[in-house]
Amino acid sequence: MDELEKAVPAAEGMVNAEQSTPSGRHNTHCLNCGTELKDVFCHHCGQKDIPRRQTLGELWSNFISSFWSYEGKFFQTTRYLLTKPGFLAMEYNAGRRESYYHPARMYAFISFVFFLFFFSFQDSDTENDLEENQEETVALADSVKAKGPDVDSLFTELGKDSVVGKVFRQPWADSVKAAAKRDKKKNGNGTKFNLSKTDFATVEAYDSAEQLKPEAERDGWFERRMTIRSIELNKRFKNNSENFGKEFIKAFMDNFSKVLFFLLPFFALLLKLLYVRRDYFYSEHLVFSIYYYNFCYLAGSLQLLLSEMFSISWIGLVITLWILGYLLLGMKRMYAQGWGKTLVKYFLFGFLFSIVALIGFSINLFVVLLII
Repeated sequence: MDELEKAVPAAEGMVNAEQSTPSGRHNTHCLNCGTELKDVFCHHCGQKDIPRRQTLGELWSNFISSFWSYEGKFFQTTRYLLTKPGFLAMEYNAGRRESYYHPARMYAFISFVFFLFFFSFQDSDTENDLEENQEETVALADSVKAKGPDVDSLFTELGKDSVVGKVFRQPWADSVKAAAKRDKKKNGNGTKFNLSKTDFATVEAYDSAEQLKPEAERDGWFERRMTIRSIELNKRFKNNSENFGKEFIKAFMDNFSKVLFFLLPFFALLLKLLYVRRDYFYSEHLVFSIYYYNFCYLAGSLQLLLSEMFSISWIGLVITLWILGYLLLGMKRMYAQGWGKTLVKYFLFGFLFSIVALIGFSINLFVVLLII
């Protein structure tokens, strides 16, 4: 009933919205919430005063103005993000936010662009490598074919005085070749996959061996889980270790963005601990951290793009130094301490965050081994 009573005045306001409008205005009441308009924008919901029914020209005009409003914010924010470390975080924490793109929205967009570039260019490089390897293999096969019908004829052509020919004419050469053929036949592609040093071919064999041990000497939960997983992977990839490498790297990289995201709160927490005596909320450190992440993703995207377009070998080093220096300058501007204190906290932060990141990626490694 209360909601109905509130809705009635709003509806009446919208009915009379286009009656008795002041000069230059379209409505007396907001078309969105029914509140009486006192200016171009509704002070209650923020919607702009626009005609209820729009012509094609008005629709296009509003679309362009909205587009440039958002794009203008984005480009201005990007310019300050690249050139003024820590400035945007200070502006946001000071309450000056409408002039800039929201940090969380920018994080979502820039991180998406970075990983889009990363995986696209990585797939492109892989395809190029495969094409080059295929061309080299075809060329090598053609040269071997031109030499003769089989490998033995190649050694014959090397001559009696050839070092290679002498080696392959030794009495033990045939036995070496035979052993290699047996191993290749046994292991598929000549390489045997073995994730760990476990001697058990099956989980049942491992369980039987564990039962024979005294209870105090049996493997704990973690060691048991990893041993069982190793046995499963050894069995699955025993004839093709290359597939394990491909699946492992793919799963690890698929989780890479998630690991970076979950490290973000710890990034801000370390800043909170280092500046615990300063009057900053944790949320303010988090804003600084998000903007730094945004810069890293943006710089990384530039590196990937420039490397793909111009094949610049040293661009990676320049971007890395830029990212490291950016954090130092950002901490100096944001927290306004002397260079001595800032440098000490900068290196201490780097050491602590490296440990946290190592733990995070180790957990990712463990998770990947469980899911592939």
